[in-house]
Amino acid sequence: MVAATMMMSMLGSRAAVLLNRSAIAMTQIHRRHLSSLTTEASGIQRVCVVGAGTLGAQVAVQTALRGFEVSVLDVSQESLDRCQQAHRAIAKQYVTRDASQASQARGWRGLSSPGVPAAKVASDALDRLSYTTSFEEALRACDLVSENVPEVPDIKAATYASLHEHAPKGTIFTTNSSTLLPSQFAKDTGRPHQFCALHFANGIWDANIGEVMPHPGTSEETVRTVLRFAKEIGMVPFHVRKEQNGYLINTLLVPWLNAALTLAQRGVSVPADVDRAWLISTGGCNAPSGSVLGPFQTMDIIGLTTVAHVMDYWGDQLGDAQMIANGKFVRDRYLEKGKLGITNGNPREDAAEGFYSYPNPPFLRDNFLD
Repeated sequence: MVAATMMMSMLGSRAAVLLNRSAIAMTQIHRRHLSSLTTEASGIQRVCVVGAGTLGAQVAVQTALRGFEVSVLDVSQESLDRCQQAHRAIAKQYVTRDASQASQARGWRGLSSPGVPAAKVASDALDRLSYTTSFEEALRACDLVSENVPEVPDIKAATYASLHEHAPKGTIFTTNSSTLLPSQFAKDTGRPHQFCALHFANGIWDANIGEVMPHPGTSEETVRTVLRFAKEIGMVPFHVRKEQNGYLINTLLVPWLNAALTLAQRGVSVPADVDRAWLISTGGCNAPSGSVLGPFQTMDIIGLTTVAHVMDYWGDQLGDAQMIANGKFVRDRYLEKGKLGITNGNPREDAAEGFYSYPNPPFLRDNFLD
């Protein structure tokens, strides 16, 4: 915002008006393009979410809330149990927020009505969710897969091989990988023309974006179907037209998180002070406590296992010794001590540890920025 204001000043008022008009026109073109792709139904009815971690759990419950049958697949029964517990907590959160439409999440708006109260919407959604360690059971009659396994290429490749073995021929595969490219796994899927990325931001119901990114071999029909599906589950779909590590959001997010970790890893500052400095300097101090997040708050919600994987992978890919050191810092100081971040996206209720201790961490207190 500050950069934009400075740019307007340098351009002068006439140029600024032209720039604003251009931006509005581009937005309208983008919306018309998406409207032409999303007015028809996707045809998707049953979805399999692979990986019961933080984001997988969010994708599953959001999809179920929007009326789809969802099976959650994970190799760990313990992970499935935690996921089911998180789903109950998220459903409760939906009902609570629905009581005040002013605070209702963007991705949850319009689900309830005078004849269908929020409590029934939540109950029906939980009934549409099933949990299994069996590929065969999870993929039976499945129309679309959302893959959410760890950001480790070998794990993803092996997962796709198993998915292809058990999924119907017409099933579309999507990856929710944060930083890896669909083309890296297209061959492993056994159906490259029916494979693309459908990437979600953490806190999927509030930050309700769906980044749809094909690889060169993805069919146009698959892209259209996935864009429509993203809209049907309450997302604002964005068509990422060329493969880009990190899509739109993570291309901006990862350097920010890496810079914050560098400050902590080098002993320059501590996580809470980095967050406080960020929030005060960017205007977050004017928002309700916890509604705007600093980098370490954000990483706790992402999950520190994912953060470490991302730093390890990109440190190796880019030959960036500091990113590698930052990944080691997260593992040594936090993961090895059982500090994984929060699991259900609700810092007021989740009993956990990461860079902060939960529930009710310091950043939710009114005096955090004082």
